[in-house]
Amino acid sequence: MTGGPPEPASVPTPPGQGSGSTAGDREFFQFLTFRWDVTRAKEIAAGITPVRLNPEPFYGLLSAIEINEQHAARVDITRPLLAVKIRDFDGAALIIDGWHRVARAQRDGITDLPVIVLDEAQEWEARVFGGTKTSSRKPNR
Repeated sequence: MTGGPPEPASVPTPPGQGSGSTAGDREFFQFLTFRWDVTRAKEIAAGITPVRLNPEPFYGLLSAIEINEQHAARVDITRPLLAVKIRDFDGAALIIDGWHRVARAQRDGITDLPVIVLDEAQEWEARVFGGTKTSSRKPNR
């Protein structure tokens, strides 16, 4: 998998940084002006076989993500990250669930994590807004 970066936290984060939140029983991840329904993305990802990822290229984005260090210290790094390929950025990948696992991998020197990658069509389905998606309309492709 190639591309770069964001896992939720429940505390609001300043604009321009990555943050996660919950609304009722739904989990969301926002990075810059993009927001994904992580709950929907996990439903789409069910049954997809994880692949392996070197998380090092994503370490540079950790400063833009709200990380709870106590949570990162105890997170299960065997649970796959969830990444999406974003059509607005030529298919570049971004982690939308798993940033605490990435932070722990960096801290512990782990260079191999499982990841499930949603393709561009699946990413579009999980995206709430951002880029060319301002509503639930289909993309112009």
